[in-house]
Amino acid sequence: MSIIYTRTLGSGLKLFVEPMPAMKSVGLSWILGAGNAAEPEARAGLASVTSEMLLRGGGDRDSRRFADDLDRIGASRSIDPTSRTMHIRSTTLGDKLADVLPMITDIVRKPRFDTTTLEPARELAEQGLESLDDDPREKASIEAKRRHFPAPYNRSIYGSAEGLALITLDDVNNFWKSNAVAEGSVLAIAGDVEPEKAADQVESLLSDWSGAAAVEHDETPPERGASHTEDDSNQVQIILLAEGPNERDERAALLTKVAVNVLSGGMSGRLFTEVREKRGLCYAVSAGFRGDDRFGVLSAYVGTAPDRAQQSLDVLVDELQKLFTPEGRITPEEFARARIGMKSNVVFHGESS
Repeated sequence: MSIIYTRTLGSGLKLFVEPMPAMKSVGLSWILGAGNAAEPEARAGLASVTSEMLLRGGGDRDSRRFADDLDRIGASRSIDPTSRTMHIRSTTLGDKLADVLPMITDIVRKPRFDTTTLEPARELAEQGLESLDDDPREKASIEAKRRHFPAPYNRSIYGSAEGLALITLDDVNNFWKSNAVAEGSVLAIAGDVEPEKAADQVESLLSDWSGAAAVEHDETPPERGASHTEDDSNQVQIILLAEGPNERDERAALLTKVAVNVLSGGMSGRLFTEVREKRGLCYAVSAGFRGDDRFGVLSAYVGTAPDRAQQSLDVLVDELQKLFTPEGRITPEEFARARIGMKSNVVFHGESS
């Protein structure tokens, strides 16, 4: 079993390093508190525009040189905003980590945010927003999230047409300067890596970094309840969300994952069997659970035809409620199958740096 090395740097960043001797690759994952919940309400989509601009250079590297230098050493990279965070990822060969770290650090500490990159980033964000017209399931997910979570944690990462149009370069700079701070940020590195060597390099690169984590945002109560959005489609997308335990309650979160695996653990899951196989009501059905240190949410989804929508929803709800009844108790066979599936998932993920 590998050992995970931890260090809180002088800047306040928390560093986690897991050496994986069998690997030749190394992956890094950097989380900063710059999610779209921190956007000004009138600038909806600012986090998405910022994430795109971050990939367009840092330090003395402009967009072209930044991309070329990373490609030259075979380093992948991606940046994704979420409700609460900005998530930076990169994967490369272990012997190239020392070359990648300064470049990734530059886009965090010294992003270029050139004037010429704002409009292309805005246009990509607008295209993403427009693409929702062809993705009714994603539209349904956004609406469900909007009703389920308290504002501002219920915002869509796509923003709005009005918000995207108003974003200026000053907005991007101020957003990143205010939220991409040392305290509360987390950097994890795993794979072909020497922990002490990597930690010393990161410490050196971030020695003058500072900044306190922002206080929690003011919240408004969630709307909850049912909603229906008309769409010119021959399909119906049904999504249910419910509160679950957050990951601080480790046992409750783990037990919830077992229950969800029983419901939706592949073709043997209850939902697939009862809703799709036995009755032929839908083309897709699933359940899920996601949690962090603050929120936990249970989800269920069914995609079906309009004339089968109500029956699909009824059977879906029946199967969820059945777990709470004596006749619907999880059987030893289901429990064993769920546990094997969860273990397999952990092993498969563990094979990737």
